[in-house]
Amino acid sequence: MVVKKQKGLTIILWTARLLGSAVIASLLFMTIGELLSTDSKTVMIKTSDVLSLLLFPISTIIGLLIAFKWKGFGGLITVGSMILLHIIRPELASNILISAFAIPGLLYIIYSVWSKTY
Repeated sequence: MVVKKQKGLTIILWTARLLGSAVIASLLFMTIGELLSTDSKTVMIKTSDVLSLLLFPISTIIGLLIAFKWKGFGGLITVGSMILLHIIRPELASNILISAFAIPGLLYIIYSVWSKTY
């Protein structure tokens, strides 16, 4: 019975690592592409836009990077930043694609909690 639980935990951990790596790569690609774009528009940035940028992609990337070493803590940063993003920008809550970026963080939290109980 313990072997099945260990195998399940291993599957959860490696799924979180693989999905987390994919999320980090895609968010870095999008963020760097946006920062290096040649649009010369000068736009006034609102405070909610700055907070949104800090919560998603920056905090999500940082949380997933931390989760490689400290699974529970990094997962909490990732999921917490997504929850705060949905509080600040409730119109994004209906966008499933943005919410899907929190799945690896949730898997890290599940792994961390379950590995402590077994």
